[in-house]
Amino acid sequence: MSAFDKVIGYEKEKEELIQLCDMAKHAEKYAALGVTLPRGVLLHGVPGVGKTLMASALVEEMGRKSFVLRKDKSIQDFVDEIGKTFARAKEAAPSVIFLDDLDKFASDSNSRNPEELIAVQSGIDEVKSCDVFVIVTANEIRELPSSLRRPGRFDRILKICSPNRREAAAIVRHYLTGKKVAQEVTAESIARLLDGNSCAALESVLNEAGIYAGYGGKSEIGREHIVRAVLRDIFEADESVNEMSATEKEEVAFHEAGHAVAALAFDAESVGLISVRPSKSDARGVTQIFKSENYFGSYDRMHERVIALLAGKAAVELKYGRLDVGAGSDIDRASAIGQRFITDYAASGFALFHPDNHFNVTSELHDDKIVTERSAMLARCYEEAKEVLRKNWAFVEKLAAALVERDTLVFEEIDELRRELAA
Repeated sequence: MSAFDKVIGYEKEKEELIQLCDMAKHAEKYAALGVTLPRGVLLHGVPGVGKTLMASALVEEMGRKSFVLRKDKSIQDFVDEIGKTFARAKEAAPSVIFLDDLDKFASDSNSRNPEELIAVQSGIDEVKSCDVFVIVTANEIRELPSSLRRPGRFDRILKICSPNRREAAAIVRHYLTGKKVAQEVTAESIARLLDGNSCAALESVLNEAGIYAGYGGKSEIGREHIVRAVLRDIFEADESVNEMSATEKEEVAFHEAGHAVAALAFDAESVGLISVRPSKSDARGVTQIFKSENYFGSYDRMHERVIALLAGKAAVELKYGRLDVGAGSDIDRASAIGQRFITDYAASGFALFHPDNHFNVTSELHDDKIVTERSAMLARCYEEAKEVLRKNWAFVEKLAAALVERDTLVFEEIDELRRELAA
């Protein structure tokens, strides 16, 4: 059994790491081609995606004398420890050094060139003529100096993303081993609810769901326990809506139904969950809308996202004929996307194009023009949102009524309601 078998999914990333192992173990066949093992690999990505697990598997599979270093000392003591570790690895070559969470090595320093990272850079240069392979993990690669990230120090840099839905389903199956779950609970349905979240989040939600089931005296984990855990852990939603009046609950239900119906009008599988439970972020409800894989490369997908964001406000206006005071965060998010349309993608022409303001062309007049164009764009999208909802108003009403009754709906329940309406 390979150590990489412990890593569920991530086939492309594992293939790159297995290739490095093959080079370390069979250097002669690569030497015959005039190539050598890269000097190091840097794995980076958000916390909880399995970087340390992958790095540990690589260390194990290389089968070399290994040295693991994590920040556990004061600055000077840790700087000394870094130097000693590289010296020991050089003496033990062929060897491997694993620096876990490198971006945290200098977390106590405000310097642009922290001593700890200077020591790491010096250590890598010190062993460059030796057979010492360096493995590094980091959450935020931008926290590391470009001089440290360059080829010659790290020849392989791999971004480890959150698992896609197929990988998430495989990971969920692994975590469900030994757990008793209801027949209605499938790995695929859980993966849908947790789409875009880290491996650690998947594990945490399943364990939390089991706690709910056990405390409730149930013999198996049901869908309601999974949903409750997702609302709590992922969306930080309150446990109940008891403090909400019937009138307010209905308004929130129409708001969330508006988001969902607009999103579903563009993609029939884009909504995983809707709820009238308020969250700690001051949102009065929750609508989980998935971003398609080509979201950032498609004007249409981003345009649809803006319409879905504004559809909550539109639904309340269409139903009650009044302003929706709970739509502030939706408008902010829609506005941010609109800003990207204009300044990053030249959606309104090149006169207002300046991604990240690299060219320092901004002026008060220029910014005013961007605001004017962005406002006009949002106004057009808002009218489109109302038109989408008018065409699907029966579905909005049906979803809102179901939300008032049940508080939360998942994809399977939403899809059932839609099919009932179409029958």
